[in-house]
Amino acid sequence: MSQDSASNSLPTFKLLLIGDSCVGKTSLLIRFKDGIFLKGSYISTVGIDYKTKTVKANDQLVRLQIWDTAGQEKFRSLTKSYYRDTNAVLLVYDICKMDSFSNIKSWLSEINANIQSNNNILIILVGNKLDEERNRMVSKKEGERLAKQTDALFWETSAKTGAHVDSMFHCIAEHLLQMKTSNSIISSTNHFIQQSNGYSTSHVLHHSISSSSSTSNKLPKSQSTKQLRNSCCSSF
Repeated sequence: MSQDSASNSLPTFKLLLIGDSCVGKTSLLIRFKDGIFLKGSYISTVGIDYKTKTVKANDQLVRLQIWDTAGQEKFRSLTKSYYRDTNAVLLVYDICKMDSFSNIKSWLSEINANIQSNNNILIILVGNKLDEERNRMVSKKEGERLAKQTDALFWETSAKTGAHVDSMFHCIAEHLLQMKTSNSIISSTNHFIQQSNGYSTSHVLHHSISSSSSTSNKLPKSQSTKQLRNSCCSSF
């Protein structure tokens, strides 16, 4: 198999970075993709930009396609079509700007308006600029509380120092791969059930799969996020 063919066969997940302008969405993306922090004047992202990076998740290579959206209200309409086929949304706020945190609820409303109800979407609440702890306006407890209320994962990061950035994206990759595997199991089982003539057999199989997997496939759900927080995903 050629290198290109192998690359094309990798599981690919689409991630959206959304939130107010100046919260560090672009800086998070560049830090994760290139391992650097761009100093100097802030340049607002206009419209949509994306980068891809291949990472290892559960001993398997996966490709993350990360879309960086403009945060300004006047550009928000540009993001609507980009919710299609999205696997995870990172809601980013600045821990030093209460307004950016307060606006998370309006961003959540936009997600709900643009994501089909039957889609399995992982939501991650990200408090950025952890390096500016002395100027903090949003406490960690407030972030954790909102994440719990919205069934989202919670991380605090610093694009400037790189704190927790790689860990967060690798954890997201692991969970998305787990979701993909669980969905494949359910799909295969449902197909078998449809082909089966024996009620008792299909009933037992359906009960077994739904009991062990259904809650983790309806994201964002509290049970799924609790399981993830107890494993790899937690901010430090």
